[in-house]
Amino acid sequence: MIEIKNLQKSFGSKPVLRGVNLTIEEGMTNVIIGASGCGKSVLLKHIVGLLKPDEGHILIDGEDITKMNEKEIYAIRKKFGFLFQSAALFDSMTVGDNIGIALRENTLTPKPEIDRIVSEKLGLVDLPGTENLMPSELSGGMRKRVGLARALATNPQYILYDEPTTGLDPITSETIDELMDTVAQNKNLRVTSIIVTHDIFTVYEIGDRVAMMYDGIVHFTGTPDELRVTTDPIVRQFLERTDEKRAKH
Repeated sequence: MIEIKNLQKSFGSKPVLRGVNLTIEEGMTNVIIGASGCGKSVLLKHIVGLLKPDEGHILIDGEDITKMNEKEIYAIRKKFGFLFQSAALFDSMTVGDNIGIALRENTLTPKPEIDRIVSEKLGLVDLPGTENLMPSELSGGMRKRVGLARALATNPQYILYDEPTTGLDPITSETIDELMDTVAQNKNLRVTSIIVTHDIFTVYEIGDRVAMMYDGIVHFTGTPDELRVTTDPIVRQFLERTDEKRAKH
């Protein structure tokens, strides 16, 4: 479980997080929504210790990472897999080398075992046999899948997704949603998913819990069904604008 308590962060004179309180439920698919600039990605970076808060606490399995030094945070970070918005693949490496990089750099895993894990994870994301391709040979959706395979390579306890369907067409976006759901439901992986997204369809399709950020705080928490029926005017305005944008495209 991850507990976020009164998290505050400013950049210069601009406050971005103004007192975020949120509990990430273990074993659940937790979706964080909100307009651009409301602090979603900044919150994600705090959870993995890439940013230090000005105030507040983040407890990961009972350990407060805001009080840790860099070495201690690095150890906690091994519990996480991270799928970046752009997939962030290394263009000079093959697909297989991209997926196995954390195992090569941070563990003593022998090469044959790394090769087996790479093959296994590529199968999990429906890209078997693509180890020797280069990122330049992949479509946007395929790059996201490789990024997910890399995030899964170390068998993390938590997977963080930063705008996983941004820039993808609706059909590919739906495929990525299905893939995230498959990962979340896999009893062997037993992961807790945290998804930052603008895509309300992701919330309704695969979310167990949803938190909406507004003006640097968590304004709403509940289930996707509770989100659908809430009469909160700020939430309703966000949902209606999202629907309008989707209709235009």
